[in-house]
Amino acid sequence: MKFSRKMILCVTFLLAMALSVSGYVMVRRTMDVRLAQETADSQRDMQVFSVMLQSLTDSSLSFQTESVAQAASRLLTENPAFQTSSFGIWNGEGALLAQTGTMPKQWSPPKTLMEIETSYFEQGEKTYLLSAQSVRLQGTELYVACSRDVTSVFTDAKDYLNLYQLIMAAILVVCVGLTTAFTLVLTRPIRRISRTARQLSQGRYEKRVKVDGDDELQLLARDFNAMADSLQKKMDELSDALQRQKDFTAGFAHELKTPLTAVIGYADTLRSRELPRPRQLQAADYIFREGKRLEAMSFALLDLFALERKAPEFSMIPVTELVRQTAESCAYLLQRDDIALERRVQEATLYVSPELLKTLLYNLIDNARKASKRGGSILLTGARTESGYRLSVRDRGCGMEPAELTRITEAFYMVDKARARGQGGAGLGLALCQKIAEVHHGHLEFRSAPGEGTVAILLLEGGAAQ
Repeated sequence: MKFSRKMILCVTFLLAMALSVSGYVMVRRTMDVRLAQETADSQRDMQVFSVMLQSLTDSSLSFQTESVAQAASRLLTENPAFQTSSFGIWNGEGALLAQTGTMPKQWSPPKTLMEIETSYFEQGEKTYLLSAQSVRLQGTELYVACSRDVTSVFTDAKDYLNLYQLIMAAILVVCVGLTTAFTLVLTRPIRRISRTARQLSQGRYEKRVKVDGDDELQLLARDFNAMADSLQKKMDELSDALQRQKDFTAGFAHELKTPLTAVIGYADTLRSRELPRPRQLQAADYIFREGKRLEAMSFALLDLFALERKAPEFSMIPVTELVRQTAESCAYLLQRDDIALERRVQEATLYVSPELLKTLLYNLIDNARKASKRGGSILLTGARTESGYRLSVRDRGCGMEPAELTRITEAFYMVDKARARGQGGAGLGLALCQKIAEVHHGHLEFRSAPGEGTVAILLLEGGAAQ
């Protein structure tokens, strides 16, 4: 059952119970008040009648039961105050001596002298209130009873209940209608959340709940939207990760296919036929170069996987020493291409993984070398910042388009594939640099423009520089 229907049924049930109980209490209270008034009037008439009857019998010199009956009859007929009630007198044996109006055919006489007992009896379609009293007149015990017609009290109570039932039914109809309207309005955010949840389950992650208030349900809708935003962000990240994985697999397969095809072809040529010595050396040289490129790619992949599986060891090292060791590693290639490496490094001590950071700087310098023309220069700078330390590698090479800057750290992505493969690249160097920067809780960014060169910037947080 829907929540709105449960609310309507609960409110209807509680309202019906409240109206029923309050109506019964009100009608019952009214009837009790009227019956109490009738009882008080009946007892008053009984007391007056008993006193007057006792006065008459006390004034008689010779007391006889017949004279009491006659006196009572005369008293009842001559006194107008007793015309609204019916009276009866019985002797000690229960024989009726005098009666006016309606009296019960069977009744139990009072047990206590001079104490009025009250009861009800019915005759025909009417209900009567009976007040009875035991009196002693000149040593003789008699029973006096007074009855009053109280049928109107019960009839009015029944009429009041019937009228109240009609009023209660009308109130319930109106209240159920209003409750239904209020419930539909109050539960609208829940229906919106439910509808949006179904849409999200169908893959429509852009859907959100409309929020137009600040009550608890609207706050729930806001929280649901926040959850949906987080879910969409996670799904986008998963989608990007899946796409990167597909691109990585495709790139890896492509990078393996091209050199392996050539290697297998040259190896088959060397195996199947006799070649002149220069051709043999050319084939062997190609096989060697492609093998070295595959080896470099394998080592780079192993380094990437190692960073994901195991946290590196950090230690303190002067930044000038780190730059010096990196420059020595790059010296041969730089001298071969007649490229100068200029260093402007501010002294500081870094808490880093020395080997990983040297690998990062080596790859950045090597990429700058590949992008530079022969006889060019590369600038390596280091300086303290408010938040830590900043290392940058700048070249004056060919540069890149802004759209390419967002993808250069993807595995196997190469801006100029022919030039990169010709220089032994596999598109993994900057991916490894990005991972090393993440391990050091740093940030790696690139700035470039076609024909103006590229600058790679590594920002280390304050904890890495002391």
